[in-house]
Amino acid sequence: MDDKQLIKLLYNEPAEGLSEIINTYSGLLTAVAMRILKNPQEAEECVADTFISLWKNIRTLKKTDSLKGYLLCIARNNAVNRYHKLKRQSGVSVDALDGFEIIADDDVELLVIKKEFMSELQNIVMKIPEPGREIFMRKYFLFESVKDIAEKLGLNEIQVKDRLYRIRKQIKKNFEKKGDFYNEIILTIAR
Repeated sequence: MDDKQLIKLLYNEPAEGLSEIINTYSGLLTAVAMRILKNPQEAEECVADTFISLWKNIRTLKKTDSLKGYLLCIARNNAVNRYHKLKRQSGVSVDALDGFEIIADDDVELLVIKKEFMSELQNIVMKIPEPGREIFMRKYFLFESVKDIAEKLGLNEIQVKDRLYRIRKQIKKNFEKKGDFYNEIILTIAR
């Protein structure tokens, strides 16, 4: 079943649709969460939160072309947020995802801005035509190397790097008019 059929099933038969979506995407989402969290229990919780978020925001699915991309964005964001929460609770120092930590979670105003930014970024990513969206998601959501992406998609590394450059440039352009705060955030993407 493709994404459009899954979304239609979710609207027409919610329980069956959600079950089918879980069966289709739970493995992929777990892999994304595991790359970030490195803990099976935490990854499982993250995936469950992703499907709960899908259920709560079912109306927004009409606006998306890619259920897979939508779920990957949510899972990745959930995993990064959970990662930082766990890091703060345990006091563990890790460097791999520090670039994703945009703001401190105890500042409510900044949390609202962060949520708005992530929502806008997700909308922009969903509008990227294929294979650009696939390349971007594999690089920044699945954390695959350029070499692996090129091999999996039958491209050379230069083509992948070029597409990533153009997509980052497009995303940066979309946020330039948002002001200094967004410009600071986008610096992590525009590298």
